[in-house]
Amino acid sequence: MLDRFSPRGGSSEQWSFGFARFLAGQGHEVHVVAFDADEDHGLKLTLHRLPHAADPIRRARRAARVIDALRPDAVHDTGTGWSADVFHPLTGSRLLAQERLAALHPPLLGPRAAWSPLSVLRRQRMAQLERRQLRDATRIVAVSRMVAGHLAARFGVADDRMQVIHNGVDVARFASSRLDPLRLETREMLHAIGTTLYLISAHDLRLQGVDTALRALARVRASGADVRAVVAGGAAGPDWLELAGSLGVRRRVAFLGEVGDMPRLYAAADVLVHATRWDACSLSTLEAGAAGLPVITTAMDGAAELIGDGRTGFVLPDPGDVVALADRMTRLLDPDLRLRIGDAARAAAPAHDNVRNYKAVAAVLREAARERRAEARRR
Repeated sequence: MLDRFSPRGGSSEQWSFGFARFLAGQGHEVHVVAFDADEDHGLKLTLHRLPHAADPIRRARRAARVIDALRPDAVHDTGTGWSADVFHPLTGSRLLAQERLAALHPPLLGPRAAWSPLSVLRRQRMAQLERRQLRDATRIVAVSRMVAGHLAARFGVADDRMQVIHNGVDVARFASSRLDPLRLETREMLHAIGTTLYLISAHDLRLQGVDTALRALARVRASGADVRAVVAGGAAGPDWLELAGSLGVRRRVAFLGEVGDMPRLYAAADVLVHATRWDACSLSTLEAGAAGLPVITTAMDGAAELIGDGRTGFVLPDPGDVVALADRMTRLLDPDLRLRIGDAARAAAPAHDNVRNYKAVAAVLREAARERRAEARRR
């Protein structure tokens, strides 16, 4: 159960699509309940596409009716409804994410946006949904220790009900044998021959710190370094172009929007910069490491728990620290350091392969199915 079933969406959609494909490939009967979906998914499963509803409680009720009729062995939910045996919020607490987004508004607009009747109602409904999700699920999977800590502190979830399983990625997809042939032609296309190219991956540009990254890029550029950046993911409106222009790096930044072929960008880039203010466990952080790129991320990225600071990447304590970010970006102008850190990141990547991840989540789902059957027998 999820909001959108598609391999072309953000990290949660990609993970869910891959997990459904894995379960179907293992011979399980898989049903997907979603409000938006790619009909031409090409997988052996049954898709139940529900009519859209903006209100999260209404969405949960609609999903529950379908699931009750299916009478499944077990239900896996990434954050949409309240019928889960295994609740696996891939983006962490959505309520917390909304609060962090509201805090990013300009000072005069922030309080107004945060306390408008619609915003208050939306948070109340989301809080109601999350409380029920966390109360009713048999098992809770947190994608990082950071997320587990937030769920425990915010909702009082006991440690023995939670299991931390970090996200995984298809490591083979980012093997050097596949990426190396793409590097030169992609760098030519991006006008990055002879320059250090930073990749910034963000679907929510403000939440994931693109403004911080641009300011740091301007500092590195002001030192005389020949640098460029590409921003992939979310669409950049005029305000982002204006910000880049005001920092003097407009001609040094390409805003690409949604990119269907991220491996090509990993092949072309020298460093991934992910100055995120909140990410439960960023897939781009893990993908870049698998691609052999040194990563600069923040302590607000759950995937940072898998990085050895200074060894397989850099982790910044403060997502808004432009000076510290520029310092790490400057250090990585050194090709020898990039190679050393990138090689270490690639060597560590197989421990977080997506098949290992899927097997771990499937094991939790099987245990929940056994508990469901045992409960049915007791009745």
